[in-house]
Amino acid sequence: MPPLIRLILFHAANGFLIGAGAALALLLLAPPAVEMPPLGLWLAVYALGAPCALGSVGTALCLSPED
Repeated sequence: MPPLIRLILFHAANGFLIGAGAALALLLLAPPAVEMPPLGLWLAVYALGAPCALGSVGTALCLSPED
């Protein structure tokens, strides 16, 4: 696998896991007033995981050493 693809996949997965963990922690600490359906739970996790993944990829690309 090319190094750039490996870098992007690695940082996107790590960023998404960090964001998803933060979303789950927020939902556990401050549960919504009504019971959330599974689709709503997935959308809440994705809503915080996806931007964290993009931020992680952008930061990794910006701070990577130039060859």
